[in-house]
Amino acid sequence: MQRDRSADQRLELNRLISYKENQLDEFSQEKKNIQRQIEAYQNQMNHLFREEEETYYQAEQGGQKLGWSAETFREVRREIQNVSERQLGQLEQDYRNESNRIQEEIEMTHQERNQLPWD
Repeated sequence: MQRDRSADQRLELNRLISYKENQLDEFSQEKKNIQRQIEAYQNQMNHLFREEEETYYQAEQGGQKLGWSAETFREVRREIQNVSERQLGQLEQDYRNESNRIQEEIEMTHQERNQLPWD
């Protein structure tokens, strides 16, 4: 019995499609992990700034002049927030680009598989 060459190619292309879909899922999970890390960093920084502002306020109440103003704290805090937001934005853009690329590869592989003759 002669082996169906197209069937072998379809099988290989199905495996490639499955691999790419798994790659897309893993990539999505990695994106979520990075988002959580950035958000955790931002939360930790907010907590530290609140503590620092409280320490600063207490020192000023005690008559010490430390040289930092409340406005300086807000500026630094805003800048850290901006950095985190830029990182999240860049992550989203990079994810979207890579996801689109992988989706295009999957679609092209589907088309290639569908064009194979049925022997």
